[in-house]
Amino acid sequence: MATFTIKDLSFTYPEREQPAISDINFKVEYGEFVVVCGQTGCGKSTLLRNLKSVLTPHGQRKGEILFYGRPIETISDREQASRIGYVLQNPDNQIVTDKVWH
Repeated sequence: MATFTIKDLSFTYPEREQPAISDINFKVEYGEFVVVCGQTGCGKSTLLRNLKSVLTPHGQRKGEILFYGRPIETISDREQASRIGYVLQNPDNQIVTDKVWH
């Protein structure tokens, strides 16, 4: 069973007519290493933020996101936090860092 299964995923931000991402389909198998790359503004962050409920931006999502066969919206925030990681492009922008700002 795939870790993530994405079926016909589209996402449109509020006040926009054009989807940021449209009709995306793919699977990520357990242990697989995946790189998402593309030009600035092509939807990489939008795609990845939709894979974790607490990070999903405001807007309209269509399609299905399954995590080990379960719809992502049925998985508690606690379970998602313990099982799904998200690394930002710039490590200095991480929520948890080894630096203290004041």
